[in-house]
Amino acid sequence: MPRARDALFAAVLIAACPAPDVRPASPTAPNASPPPTQASPPAGRTANNDARGFANQPDYDAEAAALKAQVTPRLPDPPPTDRKQACAAMFAAADALYRDIDPAGSALQLLQASRAADQSACERETSPRAAACVTVLLADRNAELPWLLDQCSRAFHD
Repeated sequence: MPRARDALFAAVLIAACPAPDVRPASPTAPNASPPPTQASPPAGRTANNDARGFANQPDYDAEAAALKAQVTPRLPDPPPTDRKQACAAMFAAADALYRDIDPAGSALQLLQASRAADQSACERETSPRAAACVTVLLADRNAELPWLLDQCSRAFHD
C-alpha cells in the first residue's frame, strides 16, 4: 500500500527531525527583549508541504473508478438495498478488523464509542452498495475503514 508506506515515512521523518529551539539566548537577563514573533505563512500555503506538489495530487475519483471495477464482481448478488443492514454489516466487519489488528482494543473502543452517530450518518449518507463495498474490502485486511469508506462512497455514490 503506497499511501500507508508514504504516511508512515512522513511520520517517521517528522519524529526524527528535532524542533527548532526558539528560546532567547539569555532567559535570565533583566532587560532582555522578547523573542521576535514569526510572521504568519503567506496566504495560500498549507502546513502540509506535500512533496508531490499541487499539480501532482492523486486522482481519487479515478482510483475509485478502478476500485469499482475490481470490487463489483465481489459484491453480493443481488446487491443490498437496506441501508440499515448494510451499514450494520460494514461496522461489524470494521469491528472484526480492529479486533484483529489492535489486540489492546483501543481502536475498537474508539470506533464503538461513536457507533450510534456513525450508524445514523451511514444510513443517511452512504449507499448500500458503498457499505457492501467497504464490508467486502475490510475482509482483505489491507486498508482501514476511513479510506475504504471514502473510496467506496466515491465508487458507489448511488
